[in-house]
Order: sequence, then C-alpha cells, then structure tokens
Amino acid sequence: MSYRHLLRQHGGIVLLGYGLGFLSSVGQTFFISLSGPDLRATFGLSNGAFGSIYSLATLCSGLIMIWAGGVLDRVSTRAYAGVALAGLGFCALGLSLAPSVVVVGLCLFGLRFFGQGMIAHAAVTAAARLPQGIRGRAVSIVALGFSSGEFLLPGLVLLVIATWGWVFQWRIAALVLFSVLAVVLTTTVLADRRARRMAAAGAAPAPDAAPAPAVKLIGRRDVLKDWRFLVFIPSMIAPSAIVTGIFFHQRLLADIFGWSLEALAFGIPAYAGAAICTNMVIGWLVDRFRAVRVCRFHLVFLAIAALTMMSPDGPPHPIVFFALLGVSSAANGVVVPAVLAELYGTERLGTIRALAGAIGVVGSASTPGLFGFVLDAKVGLASLAIGCAIYLAVASALNWLIAAGPAKRS
Repeated sequence: MSYRHLLRQHGGIVLLGYGLGFLSSVGQTFFISLSGPDLRATFGLSNGAFGSIYSLATLCSGLIMIWAGGVLDRVSTRAYAGVALAGLGFCALGLSLAPSVVVVGLCLFGLRFFGQGMIAHAAVTAAARLPQGIRGRAVSIVALGFSSGEFLLPGLVLLVIATWGWVFQWRIAALVLFSVLAVVLTTTVLADRRARRMAAAGAAPAPDAAPAPAVKLIGRRDVLKDWRFLVFIPSMIAPSAIVTGIFFHQRLLADIFGWSLEALAFGIPAYAGAAICTNMVIGWLVDRFRAVRVCRFHLVFLAIAALTMMSPDGPPHPIVFFALLGVSSAANGVVVPAVLAELYGTERLGTIRALAGAIGVVGSASTPGLFGFVLDAKVGLASLAIGCAIYLAVASALNWLIAAGPAKRS
C-alpha cells in the first residue's frame, strides 16, 4: 500500500496522530531547554540543580504514565488527547506565572506528563494499532509531527524569547493549546452526534483503528516475564536518555565545543530535517523487513554521534552532529512501537507502550542531572562518549536475539 492509499483509507487516524505529535513539542526537552538558561538565571539555579529538578519531574511523569497510558485502551483517542491538551495548556501558563522553584518543578512535571507522556503516547499508539504491512509507514507519518515541531519551533521560540522574553514563550504556547483544545472538543461533539445517528439508523460506528490479530496478554506482568521485552529494554532507554541529555544542555555544550548560537540554530533544524527524511525511509523498511529485524541496526548513527564527541574540538559541525541525532531519534520512534506491536499484538498496545515508555522516561530522566553534574565537575566528555558508544553497541547486539512470536502467559 502506497502512502497515498494509506492516507485515503486511514487518513483520520494518521493526521490526528501527526497533529498530536506536533503539539507534544511543548512538553519535549528541545522546547523546554530553549528557556532553560533564563529559568536558571531567574531562580538562581546551577546546571546540576536545574537538571536534577527536570530529571525528577521527568521520572515522576514516566512512572505515572505506566497507569495513565493504559487508559488509552479503554477510552477514545480524542477524549484522551483532549484531557492531555488541557493539562499541557495549564502547565505552560503556570510556568509563565511561577513564583518559586517549587511551582517551576510542578509545571515541568506537568509539561512532561501531558506533553511527552500522554499526547505523544496517544499519537503513536493510534497509528501503531493499524495492521501489519502499513503500520511502519503510519507511525512514520505520525513521527513527522514530532520532527515538524523540532524543525519549525526552535527558531520561532528563540525569536520570541529575544523579542519579548521567555515568559511570553509559554503564554503563546498556552494560547495555542487552548485554541486547539476548543477545536478538538467541537469535533468530538460532532463525531458523537454522528455516531448516535448511525447507531439509531442501525449502522455500527467505526472504531479508532482496526486492530490486528493479537496475542492476548493478561497484563503487564506477562510482558515483564517475556525475555524478549527484557532484552529490548536497553534499546528503549538508549536514544531517549542520550539525546535528552544532549538537548537539555545544548547551549552549554555549544559553548564547550565553540559553536556560536547562530551555528546551533542551524544544527537543530538539521536534526529535524534528518529525522523527517529518516521517518519516510524507516517506515518502509519496517513494513518491508519487519521491525524485529530493523531494530538490529537502528542505533548505529547514535553511536557515531557519541564517538564524534571524543574529539578534543568536539563534533566537526553542529549540523553533522544534530543530523546524526535526528536519524537515531526518528528511527527509534518508529521501530520501538512497531517491535512491540509485532511481539504482542495491538489489543493492549496502549498498556504495553506505556510500560515501555515509562522505562524510556526513566532513562531520559537520568541524563539531564547526570550530564549537568559531569559538566559542572569539568569532567572530560571523551569518557562519557566512550561509555555511550559501548552501551549502544551492547544494546544493538542484544536486539539480534529478538524474534516475533507469542509470549507466554502467567
């Protein structure tokens, strides 16, 4: 099935996922980190202290997502996304009004929980529930929403901060989120009315997605007892942890590497541009060869990016460095949900993805604080880069053990 036919048959699900992926940017590290130096200066925080607050907020949001993600198996995607949009909007507004560090921490938790957590979860899960053979390309289109935000928003946000300040950044974000929420509520009401009319006329309403035949699991315990899931955990953690740590401290790393802010501004769109190109290719590869095979190679570019940090002068150019990160993040965003769907089916994919996402969030929660303390302590980046590269090599080797098939039930 071509992309055109995919959009013709499942365009509603895919485009909804794309839009949600774009809006989740407000809760993503790249968006929050752009005002990080201003928040540190306003509240008198060191790199390590601010990174630790952010790590704690991310960790708490990930743990709660273990429960909140499973709710998506019982409610509609629109209702789930509506709640998340409202929460994200209030947290963005709250951060602009924060009177203390405590309130900043609570708002950061909300941004991570509703943005990186619920909205991103709804976007990817809706597409990953589509049948085998089109799932990879559907998820890749949804992933373009994340990449579009990474491509378009950094320059706009930096312009807003330079012109009106960081407070205005968050108030504009809240206004946009509340406006989209009003549209979602309106379309949901109209869809419900249409469904009731169809039911009254004797026609069954269409579900959010057509589930593929699934191996029914009793619960999270079954997944955690499956050795294939355990073997895949290092791969689920690696990209989110390493890329989050780099993005959170991107302006500080730019100073260490001798990059100007202008060069850094070109690097971030390069990340998004590489991710956009990768999304289209990786989706086809997943549909052609299956995700359990593609996952054996998808961490290679992240390992190369880590190794470029070993040079005394740092990576050769921010465009090259961030492009490598973009390829890795895009590949991971498509491969991980597709692997989980191939291993466990789609009936309880919301619950399983939430569990996997929480594990990834735990990884991403560790690096802002860790990288911050490493940078505060003036520890050389070469050792850190080597450690990351070795970890990625081990994770890739473990992925060769994974094969799709039924999981045991307890």
